[in-house]
Amino acid sequence: MVSVKVPFSSNVEAKAAVKALIPDNLNFPDGLSMKIFSRGATLAIQLTAKNVPAATILSTLDEVLEHISVSKKVMIG
Repeated sequence: MVSVKVPFSSNVEAKAAVKALIPDNLNFPDGLSMKIFSRGATLAIQLTAKNVPAATILSTLDEVLEHISVSKKVMIG
């Protein structure tokens, strides 16, 4: 399992980012799953993989982090 925590300025922003990422939590390769949630002003990602190449896990994580970066930029204005 890979866990990543991303700080936001507020819990409202973290929750908004979670909602924006929900569509990314669909159509994963077999053996790969992702949970996205917020705790206070922190967004948390948990990727779990079984028999999935490391490159697939890294690619998925890279894509999700890019989407988080975009959502943070939009919130900042």
